[in-house]
Amino acid sequence: MSKRTEMDKSASARIQSAAARNPQSPSAQSGFDARAQSAADRRQHDLDDIYDVYVQDEE
Repeated sequence: MSKRTEMDKSASARIQSAAARNPQSPSAQSGFDARAQSAADRRQHDLDDIYDVYVQDEE
């Protein structure tokens, strides 16, 4: 069984940087860097929504 870790902004930045350094890599050519950025953006949006609900409940 594999461990699943959600994509965050830091991991996405590392992936994008590696793809920029080596545009011929399989990850860069497959568009994985863009998918990583999208996943990190979705996760951040979800976290922001959770935070907003928590803050509203505290008021």
